[in-house]
Amino acid sequence: MSEELKSILDNVIYLDIETTGLDETSSEIIEIGAIKFKDNTITTFETLIRPRGRVPIGIYNLCTGLSKEELYSAPSLGNVRESLSQFLEDLPLICHNGNFEKKFFRYHLPQIKNTIMDSMELAAILEPYHKEYNLNALMKTVTDMNKNEIHRGLDDSINTLKVVNSLLCRLWSSEEKKGKKRTLYENINKYYPYLKKWSWNKHLLKPPFFIYHDYDYVSYKDKKENETFLEPLKIDYKKYEELLKDEKIWNNGGDFGYTYRKNQLEFSKKIRENYEKGERIFIEAPTGSGKTFAYVIIAAIGTYLNSLKKRKDDASFIISTNTKELQNQLIERDIPNILKKLCLYDKLKFGAMKGKANYICIERLNKCDRLEGDEEGNLALLFLRRLAEKGEYGDIENISYFIVKRFNLERYFKDVTCDSDSCNLEKCIKPCYLRKRYNELPTENITVINHSLLACWPYTEKKKINHLIIDEGHNLMEKCYDFFAEEFTSSEFLESLDMIDKGHPNIIGLLLNLNASFGFRETIEKDKIMYLVNEIIVNLNILMNDFRSMRLVSGEYDFNTEFFIPRDDLKTMTKCLQPEISALKESIYPLYKMLNTYVSNIVLDDEVTGDNDYKNINDYIIKLKGTFDMLDKFLEASTFFAKVLEIDKEYDEFRLKTVPLNVGELVNEHMLKDVKSTTFLSATLRIENSFNRIKKHLGQEKANDFLIPPVFDLKKQTKIFALTDMGRYDDANYIKRISNFIYETSKKLSGHVLVLFNNNIRRNGVYEELEMLTRGSKIEVHTNKKSINILNDKNRQAIILGTKGFFEGIDVPGDGLSCVMLDKLPNHSPEYPILRAVTTYQHKMYQDFNYPQLCIKVKQIYGRLVRSTFDYGYFIILDPGENQYTIRNLQRDLGGPVIESTTSLKVLEGMESDYNNWKKRNLNIMIKKLQREKKDIGLEFEGESKKHKMFWELEGVENGVYSFKNINYELKGKL
Repeated sequence: MSEELKSILDNVIYLDIETTGLDETSSEIIEIGAIKFKDNTITTFETLIRPRGRVPIGIYNLCTGLSKEELYSAPSLGNVRESLSQFLEDLPLICHNGNFEKKFFRYHLPQIKNTIMDSMELAAILEPYHKEYNLNALMKTVTDMNKNEIHRGLDDSINTLKVVNSLLCRLWSSEEKKGKKRTLYENINKYYPYLKKWSWNKHLLKPPFFIYHDYDYVSYKDKKENETFLEPLKIDYKKYEELLKDEKIWNNGGDFGYTYRKNQLEFSKKIRENYEKGERIFIEAPTGSGKTFAYVIIAAIGTYLNSLKKRKDDASFIISTNTKELQNQLIERDIPNILKKLCLYDKLKFGAMKGKANYICIERLNKCDRLEGDEEGNLALLFLRRLAEKGEYGDIENISYFIVKRFNLERYFKDVTCDSDSCNLEKCIKPCYLRKRYNELPTENITVINHSLLACWPYTEKKKINHLIIDEGHNLMEKCYDFFAEEFTSSEFLESLDMIDKGHPNIIGLLLNLNASFGFRETIEKDKIMYLVNEIIVNLNILMNDFRSMRLVSGEYDFNTEFFIPRDDLKTMTKCLQPEISALKESIYPLYKMLNTYVSNIVLDDEVTGDNDYKNINDYIIKLKGTFDMLDKFLEASTFFAKVLEIDKEYDEFRLKTVPLNVGELVNEHMLKDVKSTTFLSATLRIENSFNRIKKHLGQEKANDFLIPPVFDLKKQTKIFALTDMGRYDDANYIKRISNFIYETSKKLSGHVLVLFNNNIRRNGVYEELEMLTRGSKIEVHTNKKSINILNDKNRQAIILGTKGFFEGIDVPGDGLSCVMLDKLPNHSPEYPILRAVTTYQHKMYQDFNYPQLCIKVKQIYGRLVRSTFDYGYFIILDPGENQYTIRNLQRDLGGPVIESTTSLKVLEGMESDYNNWKKRNLNIMIKKLQREKKDIGLEFEGESKKHKMFWELEGVENGVYSFKNINYELKGKL
């Protein structure tokens, strides 16, 4: 195989290691594979390494073909050191994610000092627009190889070689095709002084007489799309939701199975009627009702028909979501798929829109001094420029997480993203992605945004919101407090003070320029300005020192309190802090007044339209006055607001928040003003079987509502338990007890368990316990959200531990997820500042405020368990608390079976029987379906099982007896 390979680079080694984990101090190297190109001669190195400790079972699943017997009979690391060193010589090593190899070599093989070149870093610089840069993703995008990464040393080294070859071929081909005046190599050497010695720099220069044909696996397509062939259909769009009955439309192309559901049609009809009448409606659509499908079809057809009639205002829908995951799902999958089926993909425009701070600003990027001082900064600058240079990309949320970490981009984002105040999209002439999206808004038919942007929609002059669909609408119950709060953050204010003399450009410099351009009408006293700035900083430091001396932070959490109605032991302290905050506020005013006076005296009554210096200074002065007003408002006691003091657990910053308690008025004023029609959607809008709570909270008492009946029989498909023997969540032994129960459950169910926590500290404690309990077993423990996909693998026994980010957006139908646990009910602490304000000022009971948010969260969590008619399992509340009123209400609102208060032992005793019954039921449903359709069970069963994400397999048929198996459960019988 090595004889067929060619490397564009000579005198290099492509190397890959496999390890038992990610942490070099607690994990071992178990395989090294490498391929060397030296003076046009190819040699390879490949060895397994016998580990000293335990190898997690997941490693055998990850590394294709790796066996325990083979691994433990391999030589030790000490026995391969010498041969490895001889093979490597002093040649540079090319590794994919080279920092990984670097840290393992530094710890386990410190004698290896070779330069390590990271091919992932190369890929990011050459092609900065990819969302994933792992080896598998790049193999599929930059090569035509039809294979997957197998996580074996030599094979992955060869794949790395081919990816590097492909990246370089694509670079040079692109430069030739576009006839660039200056190549990337020339650009780096002219504009990036700290990258002249970058390990990849010299390799970016194309060799003379280079032959592309030697590398026939290279893909030269910018983007690969899996196109589905669709037959041309004549569609009567005036039928709207009635088209849901036409399976010919939805099964066209055969890329997904479609089943007509009457409830979905009724649901879709309600959205259309609401849109046509210009009304507001709340619709609760349970899991499995086809919610997204139902509203996208109305938005698509409605905008299309109105665009034909030249009704511009009605040819546009805004879809607002809470999570980034749903926003991406809509843009990347749901909307394009539905438009293609409807033959509208080329007739309608759609896209996502975010706040200005999400987009790279070319002008600010080019002025960012922090990117000019070292190799790390130059690499980040090169990456961001190449990403944003043509205005085709620039959304920082779409940058790969690995790249953000690799180039330390979070350090620079504040300095290089668009500034809401100074960004003038109408006058901007740079190739800016935000400006591109901004200019596309007027002609866009479907625009997807998030709820926080909806609360302060800043693009009204370009696109008015006429028809609005608010998906994940339940989140507005709590999020509206954040949306409409005013917040002073000490660290951000310090950064703004730095702009006085250190910004680029700084405020003093702008003042001097402005003064010069108007004939030096003022004398700018820099020392006096800086004196006033230092006075403010002194007052900020006094406050922070007060917080420390009062020891307000205790434990591992940030401190927070309602400032005017704290708990009794804090009342004296908050009273002492009032004059300190007032002193801070009063110290801001002289700086504001001085700067404002300077500007007024300089410009007088002269025309200053279009003067950037004036605009930037004026914006800064307005912000300064806004900060003064914000602190003034915070110090004013009011029964209409919660005043919240928050202190970072490390005392790095403090925050002062003014939170409105009556958010309904603000929803109507800031979110829904002038909106023609609004549809609120969620699977969890009702509280106590009624829409009244959420409608009243959001100021929508007159809105209509519609309830879609449950799609699944939750009473038959699930059981809910509230454990009585785990103790309270703050007991010393609680983590140990629940860890043992989680482990015992996972043994019985062969994994496929999701455990959700209200905070990271408990999650981390359970993770540590389970790591010890699962040693030597086949059970894996994961905490990363991307690990959710492991649940779909019947050969892996996984426990996934998640926090609040896992409460929504987890969709694992079939046998993959069969048990969901919750560490405790998500009650608010009685000290939660907004709760204290509501109960004190509005005279509400604790439960009146707490239960609605608790109900919504628990319904969302329970909803992770059942996503299809074949789903089943246990929902277990590990600490249900002591309030039986809450449990009774939850039992009613969840719409499932009776919540059984019982012991962990009783749950474990009945588990095998319950799960076998559910599995047997699913098997019978599939068999009966195949028999009804007169299909050959022997030939069709496997496909049917996979279609429904079942783990059932047909083991064989002997003498008319069928043998079926679902992991460790077997059934035999004649059909």
